[in-house]
Amino acid sequence: MTTGYDVPAKELIDELAKKLQKEDAIKKPEGSTFLRTAVHKEKPPENPDWWYIRCASILRKIYINDTIGIQHLRFEYSGNKNRGSKPNKALAGSGSIIRKSVQQLEKAGFVTKVKGKGRMITAKGRSFVDNIANDVKKNISSEYPDLAKY
Repeated sequence: MTTGYDVPAKELIDELAKKLQKEDAIKKPEGSTFLRTAVHKEKPPENPDWWYIRCASILRKIYINDTIGIQHLRFEYSGNKNRGSKPNKALAGSGSIIRKSVQQLEKAGFVTKVKGKGRMITAKGRSFVDNIANDVKKNISSEYPDLAKY
């Protein structure tokens, strides 16, 4: 069986985002077209489906890391802020966006909270990611011949 580790991240995240758009529990928050995704960003995302892509990316990160907290996820989405003539400074990503997306993933049943450790993927979430990874592998086997041997 193909897992989330066996396929390229971009293709997996794109397919996860398409499937998450069909979930009732995953919805864009109001005013999400005006949100910057981090302090170091100057503009909001240009892609209208950025919320679903971020939720898919977070689901994949929780899948890969087994257990991960919000603060660690903030640093996964961090970047350097341009401070003009001063040296750049690393700043964390938006905690609100990550918290809300993780809460929606919990509501959908893909993620569960582990006291003192953070969030962990559930059996439903693991099978969801694995099934989509299997579909992705079938679709891209012609582009990536190395995947055919798995």
